[in-house]
This record gives sequence, structure tokens and C-alpha cells, in this order.
Amino acid sequence: MSIFSKDGRLLMPLAERKTTSRKAEEKIRYIIDHAYCPNGCSIIDAKHKINGFPGLRIKFKRAAMEGEFVISAIEGDFDKIILSGELKEGEKDELFCPHCGEMFKKLVNCNCKPGADMVVIGLTPELDFNESITFCNVTGCHNGTFIKSGDVIRHVRLVGSF
Repeated sequence: MSIFSKDGRLLMPLAERKTTSRKAEEKIRYIIDHAYCPNGCSIIDAKHKINGFPGLRIKFKRAAMEGEFVISAIEGDFDKIILSGELKEGEKDELFCPHCGEMFKKLVNCNCKPGADMVVIGLTPELDFNESITFCNVTGCHNGTFIKSGDVIRHVRLVGSF
């Protein structure tokens, strides 16, 4: 197969190139090294590493239960360390900063169950929804690992729900 057409023009197989780019992008995993509550407290927990990286420490509350956990800072990784309390599969928890107690803001509702929310963690000390990550506050939800907030906003605009 020639890379030139009969009239001498360069042939560029765009579909093949796009497929290759997407596959390469899917292999990239982002690691969060800065994360903040709405008041600007750092929630990176260097004492508790998950898969070699400091995790994100979060306080949770629900009826008759509260505690803290550390989630992985690696995109697509559902691993977490429970520091206190008990997380329950399918249960919604309100999520707070472990330092100042400020509740994390909500970006949109999650479609995993009624009342579920995609909560926002800032990547800068001053909360900017364009520079943040989000994940569902229901234990075990498929949106339970972090997603870039901008991707969620685009999805909601295109599909109408998350």
C-alpha cells in the first residue's frame, strides 16, 4: 500500500490515527497530588499511601455513623483505607473536610440512586469547578472513582444526566 495517491497526494488514514490516539489516552491514569476542601484545606494524606501514592482523606457522616477514609489518588482506582467508622455498600454519605469540617460541594446528581450526588474536590485552594475532580457519594457506585469535573459537565450537557 502506497502512502501517496495516483495523483501524488499524501494519504493520511485519519480513522486509524484516531483509534490509536484513543487507545493511548485510555492507558493514561492521572494522579492527584494536590486536593483541597472548599475552604482551601489540603486533604492529601501522606501518611496513608494507596498503591504507592498519598491518598485523599475525607470525613463522612450518615444516620448513626461517622468516620474517615482515604481514597486512592489514582484515576480509575477504587481502593480506599477506612480509618474509622464503617462504609456500607449502596449507602449515601455526606462528605466533609477532615480538618475544618466543611461539607464538600455538589456538582450534579448521580443516577445510581435517588438523592445521590457527585461531590467536588478542588485541585486549587480556591474552589474552581473547572479545576476539580468529582465522584459519587454512594459507596460502591460505578462513579465512585474520581472523574474530572469538566468531563461530567460536558456529559450532562450532552446526555442530560449523569
